[in-house]
Amino acid sequence: MIEVEIKAKITDKNEALKKIKDIGGVYSHSEEQEDFYFNAPDKDYRKTDEALRIRIIPHEDGFKKILTYKGPKLDSISKTRKEVEVEIDDIDNMTEILINLGFKVSATVSKVRRIFNYEEYTITLDKLDELGYFMEIEYVTKEKDDIEKITENIMKIFEKLEITEGFERRSYLELLEEK
Repeated sequence: MIEVEIKAKITDKNEALKKIKDIGGVYSHSEEQEDFYFNAPDKDYRKTDEALRIRIIPHEDGFKKILTYKGPKLDSISKTRKEVEVEIDDIDNMTEILINLGFKVSATVSKVRRIFNYEEYTITLDKLDELGYFMEIEYVTKEKDDIEKITENIMKIFEKLEITEGFERRSYLELLEEK
């Protein structure tokens, strides 16, 4: 799957929440996410623009645990990437497998995410203690041919939300590493 995503720094979270609702965004849910990033033994993901992480999300049955690979960004505007995910049952065993294969835990990123649906897009408002608030708008597709049109549509949604600056292509991990 291809995740087409654009992110912007938000200075006023209450205003952002109001604008999401004003354009017809429908609140879905909130979740605390904790991401454990790994670096490969044979290449540096910071240099190849890839990511491998385990995400833990509280769930009614305990925790949902997802192993995700993100490929390099596919364009120069958005954070569009190939993304492959699989749910895992045992985080300790998965971590041990990765470590035994030579992977190293490189960082942890924690955030609180509010999730809204708007048409066929997902809008999230994220809070990271060290970085503040960000809004992400994303769309998932199987076709690389759609990326340019989807990116244009996402930018139109940002315009409806009156967000015209603060756009950020770096991941939260990259922003935290730079801080």
